[in-house]
Amino acid sequence: MEALSTIDALKAKIESLEDHVSAGVTEAANNDVVTREAKIEAPKPRVFKGVRDTQEVENFLWYLENYFRHGKVRDDEAMINTAVVYFSETAMLWWRKKMTGVDKGLCTISMWDQFKAEFKRLFFPNNVLYEARRKLRELKQTRSIRVYVKEFTTLMLQIRNLVNDGLLFHFMDGLQN
Repeated sequence: MEALSTIDALKAKIESLEDHVSAGVTEAANNDVVTREAKIEAPKPRVFKGVRDTQEVENFLWYLENYFRHGKVRDDEAMINTAVVYFSETAMLWWRKKMTGVDKGLCTISMWDQFKAEFKRLFFPNNVLYEARRKLRELKQTRSIRVYVKEFTTLMLQIRNLVNDGLLFHFMDGLQN
């Protein structure tokens, strides 16, 4: 009899442990679902050829920084090395010349902000703000309203400190009668 009661006690203990383990596995699985991050592959930045265009330069840097943010890249050297992989034509020639200067000890580019400043200094057109304001002042609707709104918006986004009243005036002034 004693053996039967010991066997029954062991069966009950095993069932209790199985229930406990099963509950723990279910809880762990539920927690895993909650803490698991979605794996979304970020699109790679487009190749930058070295065009001296404000929008191209800004968009290239914006794509890179979003790519870095998504990939959790925070190291300056890794950011610079990744950026230059997307250079071609004039941009690649510029970087090769810079690297020659770095190798000779004539200059250093080791910080991401320093890289961006050098990059913008070369590829941003001169008088960007002046040119955008001039083009906005001279903008006239000659085709559809849709084309005019697109051109207006593109210029407006290049002028950071334009007041809303000024925007409305420029927009209305460029419309056809």
